[in-house]
Amino acid sequence: MKQDSITTFVKLFTLDDGPATQRVSERLALVLRDPEAYREKFEEELEERGIVAPLPPQELRDIALIDALLSEDLAWESDWNDTAPTIAENLNDVLERQHRDLKLQPAALIGRREPGPEQLDTVQDALEKLGLALVLFTLDSDSYPLGIVAEEQVEQARSLAKELGFEVVVY
Repeated sequence: MKQDSITTFVKLFTLDDGPATQRVSERLALVLRDPEAYREKFEEELEERGIVAPLPPQELRDIALIDALLSEDLAWESDWNDTAPTIAENLNDVLERQHRDLKLQPAALIGRREPGPEQLDTVQDALEKLGLALVLFTLDSDSYPLGIVAEEQVEQARSLAKELGFEVVVY
């Protein structure tokens, strides 16, 4: 297993939070090593998502990544109809959890009038001005699980996600 790659990938989101890095890394290592054991251990959490039947390994890996980061408040799940200011307000909580001294200004994000995925472009533009990048974790649903990495780590995030088998879009 690629434990070093897992830890390096996780640190892109947890930064210097050693305990969070360990918890998230252990969870991802389990799903990569033994998907069935992961399913058994997190059965209740999966059921809360409405998942009661076995999933293909790819989908289970992606959900494990999302849920691991959500459990540490290092990701946020946006609804399809959220506006850019709403997304920014909630991503500010992620920035605070990451101990970043940066904040988005929700009131300044006009964006498009209609809700939907286009709002993510508006938020990414604002994050880019702060030297950050939006990460969209893939999930077959009407929500958009989102995280944040430093802009200089975009290529590393893409590369490690691919190496580990996670499907993400890093803006």
